[in-house]
Amino acid sequence: MFEKTLIPVAHGETSEELRKIGRILKSLGSESICLFHVSDADSFFNGSDMSWLLLLKEAIEELGLSVDVRTGSDHIASSIAEAALREGVDEIYLKAKRHWQLRTILLGSVSRDLLRLADTPVFVHKIRPLLPKEKEGTITRDDLIILYATDFDKASNRPLPYVMQFQGSWCHILHVRGRRADPRSEKRKSSRVKEKLTSLEEELRPYYGRVTSEERIGNPANEVLFVSDQIHADVIVLGRSRPAFLSSPMGDTAEQIVTGSKASIFLVP
Repeated sequence: MFEKTLIPVAHGETSEELRKIGRILKSLGSESICLFHVSDADSFFNGSDMSWLLLLKEAIEELGLSVDVRTGSDHIASSIAEAALREGVDEIYLKAKRHWQLRTILLGSVSRDLLRLADTPVFVHKIRPLLPKEKEGTITRDDLIILYATDFDKASNRPLPYVMQFQGSWCHILHVRGRRADPRSEKRKSSRVKEKLTSLEEELRPYYGRVTSEERIGNPANEVLFVSDQIHADVIVLGRSRPAFLSSPMGDTAEQIVTGSKASIFLVP
């Protein structure tokens, strides 16, 4: 599921940083990396020597990963989204809190545009997961904690295969909804939700050491962020709905979670 990953890179990337990223992605199952650089017409570095890209390529190849180098131009986010489709990658990897062309901070305009435009899953790596974790020379994800937010709709079901692929020590499934108008319908709704959560637990149990679930009532974004902090989630996995015409391109809930979360985000469009 994570076999091929596209990594957008800009001037200032170091081989050491790319090796760290390569180890993380390899531990998650990546075998092939596509390094993609967008030439920004307004950047001081536009048209400069691109040999630095080959140095980054060699650094990741040292890990035993297959690496291709591609370049694009014009609108950065659009170029990345198009390259992901053209190269047939399984995910786009974004490292948070990194300067883009020394002008734009990731999770600023470029990342927001990409999260809205991409038709490929996007892995926004923030402070966590704390991978790779070195233990006697091996990389492990045995301590990985995944929060899977679901509404039981098509957008929420699409990430399920990725949740299975992450694996780890603990997967916590969260469903957030509004309260029903009367106690009887509230009880029926809660019973149906618990049945679905139990079924999901059984489906995910082979992939994790521990699988739990809960139902909460309230604002979806607020509850997801609260629970993520409570369980110290490493990655929040959620789906992005295709919006109606002229509506918010990413969806208010998804955008609030992406921007407000301390955990990393795996967003499936």
